[in-house]
Amino acid sequence: MKRISVLALILFPAALFTSSCGNKEEQRSVDAADVKTATTLELSESQMRFVKIDTVTEVDAAAQTTAVGEVSFAEDNVVRIYPIVSGAVEEVKVSLGDYVTKSQLLATLLSTNISEYQRDYNIAKSNVEVEQKNLIRSEDLYKTGMLSDKELTESRKSYNNAQSEFREKKQILELYGGSSDNLDALFRVTAPRSGYIVERNINSGTQIRNDNGTNIFTISDLKNVWVWANVHEGDISKVHEGDAVQVETIAYPGKFFKGTIKKIGTMLDPASRIIRVRTDIDNREGLLKPEMFATVTITPKISSRVLAIPPIAIILESNQYFVMKEVGPRRFVKIRVQPGRSFPEFTEIISGINNGDRIVADGALFVLTAFNQM
Repeated sequence: MKRISVLALILFPAALFTSSCGNKEEQRSVDAADVKTATTLELSESQMRFVKIDTVTEVDAAAQTTAVGEVSFAEDNVVRIYPIVSGAVEEVKVSLGDYVTKSQLLATLLSTNISEYQRDYNIAKSNVEVEQKNLIRSEDLYKTGMLSDKELTESRKSYNNAQSEFREKKQILELYGGSSDNLDALFRVTAPRSGYIVERNINSGTQIRNDNGTNIFTISDLKNVWVWANVHEGDISKVHEGDAVQVETIAYPGKFFKGTIKKIGTMLDPASRIIRVRTDIDNREGLLKPEMFATVTITPKISSRVLAIPPIAIILESNQYFVMKEVGPRRFVKIRVQPGRSFPEFTEIISGINNGDRIVADGALFVLTAFNQM
């Protein structure tokens, strides 16, 4: 057993170069079964300040699938507004991105349709007034015996019919956004629900036809959004409904939005050979916007237990992988390991070390270089 000097740690680059070329260090590295007879390195108390020890643990691991995706509206929370009358846009009251409340005025249109509905409303209103006066006169004549029961009944019937027609014309006028108080031939577009204006396809002066299939506004609250991932044909078997999803966008690198897979498409795109997978994401902070590109990482629900260590603990030397294992207080031995799958936070170890072993994490390269210099 030897003690390494501080000078050896300072000169580690040159030692690393020689260690990658020579055979002496390879002969002194051991497998797990030979630890008891292996040469060990002992560090001083001051040298240990630059070393961090980690414990080999078993963790749940599953093969992750990464796909390119995009943010979209949550269709369950989207309302598209279509024109139900023809006319010319007089004024648009809101802009793209504005937050609106239910029943708020969005735009006004000058419409001949509304003019016709208002005319019908006025005629029906006048008829009611006339029939009401006729009914009052008929009742007075009936009281004096100058009008028969049949004639009074007919008068009441005419009045009731006029009232029914008036209510009908009024409902039609209000249904089409016209005003029964202000007969101005204006169609008023109002918000059917609260949310953000995420689409606006009209401006002042725009001519609109009611047989046009294009919506004039789209409203969504954006508290929840959908992220569609494009999963390649070869990865379809790896994803399932309920799998955990982690979304990262170009706009917010390093910030992850989490959700689960809600729906897997049933049709494969014949050109790109991908299938669309949908995830619902909580977007109460309002950071995710429709049409944003995203990187989607899918983690299956089904996982296995594996040995895991920090990636920084593994050193590549002469096309082999090694870790520095602690075998006693401040004493370390060089162990050959076989890494498996790599994950964002850890690397799987197939053989070489056991659960509960203590290894060097931070400072592994320094300790291995010092070991090679012995």
